Amino acid sequence: MTTRAAVESFNDQWKALRAEDYTPDEAAVATIGATSKEVTVFIVIATWCPDTRRDLPRFFKIADQAGWPASRMTLLAVDRTKTDPGGETAKWNVTRVPTFIFLRGGKEIGRITERPTTTLEQDMARIVGET
Repeated sequence: MTTRAAVESFNDQWKALRAEDYTPDEAAVATIGATSKEVTVFIVIATWCPDTRRDLPRFFKIADQAGWPASRMTLLAVDRTKTDPGGETAKWNVTRVPTFIFLRGGKEIGRITERPTTTLEQDMARIVGET
């Protein structure tokens, strides 16, 4: 497992990835903020992956705007085999990165794998907004 701080300070290339040019949809962010209080997210990432480099900073920006605390995020960094010593990727059937797995009460309620269907925040709002 890793932390947001560790990812954001990984190297100079990652330090530049702040999603500053990304403006999340305000309505989707509001939905996430209002409906995600009991939701945790397990995120499988890879520092070498272009999709992770694009979407993880966006996720952090969305989470910050929605008031989603780091305490409800678990990050797992994997190598090119997408496996980990603890067997989490096998347990959660993760084959691509990034994978955002949203959980309510420890049970999966939805996931975003590799690329969002619409936008990251709209997909998140749809997932956490469902009961």
